[in-house]
Amino acid sequence: MRVGIAGYGRMGRLFKRCLGGEVRFYSRHAKADFDNLEDMYEWADVLILASSLDSIPQQLEELALIASRQPKNAIIFDIATFKRELIGLYKGFPPEVKVASVHPMFGEGVESFNGQLFLVIPVEGREDDAEHIANFLRSLGGRVEFVSAEEHDRAMGFVIGVPYFLGLKYLELSLKNNLDRFGGTSHRFLTTYGRAVLNDSPEFIAEVLERSRGEIEEFIRELGKEPDLEYLLGKVSCEEIKKAYRKFYRVLEP
Repeated sequence: MRVGIAGYGRMGRLFKRCLGGEVRFYSRHAKADFDNLEDMYEWADVLILASSLDSIPQQLEELALIASRQPKNAIIFDIATFKRELIGLYKGFPPEVKVASVHPMFGEGVESFNGQLFLVIPVEGREDDAEHIANFLRSLGGRVEFVSAEEHDRAMGFVIGVPYFLGLKYLELSLKNNLDRFGGTSHRFLTTYGRAVLNDSPEFIAEVLERSRGEIEEFIRELGKEPDLEYLLGKVSCEEIKKAYRKFYRVLEP
């Protein structure tokens, strides 16, 4: 199977490493195998859009026109972090091309796709396409969950945007107040996470925070309330607590 990837960033390179076989790239910002999307479309059986969220809408519109002129059996999906503004753009593809949006719920540090979670966002009226793409991801060893674009983006605001905000703001607070002089394990855990977030580009971090603004504001409102320890202790078992505590210290091992 021939796989074309638009975008030569970290996730694009991860897909190349984990897919193996024939994988080629298209990029406007680096030396690549194709000069344009049309050449990649003509060559590939599977096309993965791993560019920035700013670039993907234009790429989808261009590919829809190309595919309408040259329909063929192919798979096309993006791996952008947010989906609401993208999902409708897939409706312009001919039925021969199987389309959906995909979000790999892991980063570049994984060794393979085995057991890793992929969220698949179906295009309305093309749910069979989503199942087709899900089967492709399962063939790579991935786990698949289906979710709507609206539910996906709200969830990403909480599971990505809020942690980014929390980690970065605590790191900022720590550096401004020289808290490393006093901090223990909890402090080191949060500042380690904040520094890890900075591994992403400033543009990507700003995009995540902006698109998660509503969820971050909801989280900030929650900070005005005391944690419900009775509820938490009723939901989290003693074994889970002990396991988390052991893992907490392993993360901070030198």
